[in-house]
Amino acid sequence: MENNIFDYVATIYEKYRPSYPEEYISYLISKCNLNKNSVIADIGAGTGIFTKQLLDKNLKVIAVEPNDKMRKVLEEKLSGNKSFTSINGTDKNTNLKENSTDLITVAQAFHWFDIKSFRKECKRILKPNGKVCIIWNKLDTNDTIVKEEKNIDYTYTNQFKEINNILQDEKREQLIKEFFSNGTYECKITENNQIYNKETFIGVNLSKSYSLRKEDKNYNEYIKAFEDLFDKYSKNGNLTIKNNTFAYLGSL
Repeated sequence: MENNIFDYVATIYEKYRPSYPEEYISYLISKCNLNKNSVIADIGAGTGIFTKQLLDKNLKVIAVEPNDKMRKVLEEKLSGNKSFTSINGTDKNTNLKENSTDLITVAQAFHWFDIKSFRKECKRILKPNGKVCIIWNKLDTNDTIVKEEKNIDYTYTNQFKEINNILQDEKREQLIKEFFSNGTYECKITENNQIYNKETFIGVNLSKSYSLRKEDKNYNEYIKAFEDLFDKYSKNGNLTIKNNTFAYLGSL
């Protein structure tokens, strides 16, 4: 996991990134027989979007995040919850005790991990019969608006090609199969469409690790391209983006 890649977008990430379907979280709790005494380790927790949703279900959550700025936002938001613990750790070294967790969750972060090292760490910290849930919000790449969003990033950002490559469906499935190589897993897909106004549409596009920053050349053109895209497809001041949540749950 690269611990500085989101240094410049922690606040934006927290404000604009989408959450995950309550429907799936309820399913996860039931499927894993979780209760207030269960211990969940949310690895690569970022600013705690998924962490908070788990805490809201009266679960005990340990958030593991290596990026100082992301973790600061996480702690400011959740430190008042007695069921919350924050740890400076990585996918390779979570700093958690052996056989200490009932469930490991990874929300929107697995593609940054060293898969073999993370698998080894999961086996170390999981209790017997513990499970791992890997979850992504994924835009519908067949949607016209999404295609045009990607075209803007392709045109203006240097890192887009490299990072987009690791988020391809084929690569995602390859990583999942490698991780659960000797175990079993299921995949559940839940519709999670997002409705944006112009501010939130621009914000979510600026929350990406490869997005241009204010000091970058062509930043104003980059913003203008997203504004024009919003104006092109929005209705009554809102724009709906097709999005699905992919959740992989299994044992190692």
